[in-house]
Amino acid sequence: MYKLLVAGLLVASVFPAQAQTASDCVAPIKPDLPINGAILSAQELDAAADQVTRYSKASRTYQICLDEVITKPEKHSRDEWRAALKAYNATAPSVEEVWDTYQKLSEDWVAAHHATKTKAQK
Repeated sequence: MYKLLVAGLLVASVFPAQAQTASDCVAPIKPDLPINGAILSAQELDAAADQVTRYSKASRTYQICLDEVITKPEKHSRDEWRAALKAYNATAPSVEEVWDTYQKLSEDWVAAHHATKTKAQK
């Protein structure tokens, strides 16, 4: 076992790592969020929040991967570099859109449940 580990480290140090390309980076899939927050249960709203958080984190991981291409243009073709830059720039608005959708769901949920609570108190 020890010999295999040493051999693996030796190979890794002798052969340089393959340059990362934009196609090596995996874009996250945008979550399919509900449309109407007023009809969601608290658990459904929490599940939507979890989806948004996971998407946001995956998007950041994707951007970090693309950074490897963008910050080393000398190691990539012009087309690879442009593709990485375009993909990177498209990520931020997508994440913002998902968070905006969740914010609307949350506001609708609060408004609906506040109205229900107010009616119950009368």
